Amino acid sequence: MAARSVRAKSDSTAAVPPPVTAAKPTRRRAKPKGRSEPTPIRVHYDVGIGNRITVRGDTDPFRWDCGIDAQNAAVDVWEFQLEQIPAGATFHFKPLINDATYSIGDNYVGTGGQTLDIYPAF
Repeated sequence: MAARSVRAKSDSTAAVPPPVTAAKPTRRRAKPKGRSEPTPIRVHYDVGIGNRITVRGDTDPFRWDCGIDAQNAAVDVWEFQLEQIPAGATFHFKPLINDATYSIGDNYVGTGGQTLDIYPAF
């Protein structure tokens, strides 16, 4: 007996499913070491009207002999954005009132690429 080929009629009302493709896993790229990342420093302290917060430190652009002004973001919040610290690199810094009065205690230690919120005492 010979095999017969049978052709089935297609149902034109049925939706054709989209072709199945394998999903590609998404990968996060690792940040290259040594690449500079923004590093915000927020000093939470109310210095009073007419005063300012500066920051000194051991890594460029900071220096220990002259402070850099932070920007007043709220009554008791002063912000400074570091742009040149490599991601993962540590650095030391300290806030001052009017670039004259250091905060009490040890220097703060920061890490490049991380947001730093500090609450100093003067």
